[in-house]
Amino acid sequence: KDIAPLYVIFLALQDVNEFMGPTTFLLRTHTAKENAIFNDSSQKDKQLTTADSRLATLNKGDAVLFDARILHCGNANDMEKGSDRALFNFSFRNPKVKDNLGYAGSIRPGYAGAMNL
Repeated sequence: KDIAPLYVIFLALQDVNEFMGPTTFLLRTHTAKENAIFNDSSQKDKQLTTADSRLATLNKGDAVLFDARILHCGNANDMEKGSDRALFNFSFRNPKVKDNLGYAGSIRPGYAGAMNL
């Protein structure tokens, strides 16, 4: 797809430092080609070790907005130097995308279709 079907926002509810297991984003991995490489065990390790990545250390109140197709992961937190991280996570479906997203979503059934922005 040429346009992002789903946008995600992580809003930091506290400062998130490198010891707290911040999210790593692998830049430009939102394409079908990169997803196919990730799903191919013979290519995945090379992709993960050579990807241009960013670590999302955040200050309280910072937000990260991203295309949900980008490869991303939370890292391990350091139990001695870090602590749990608190992020408010929410997403928005692109209204231009009418197809199935391949993602069931997490909205409670009673709220689905009941509210609009």
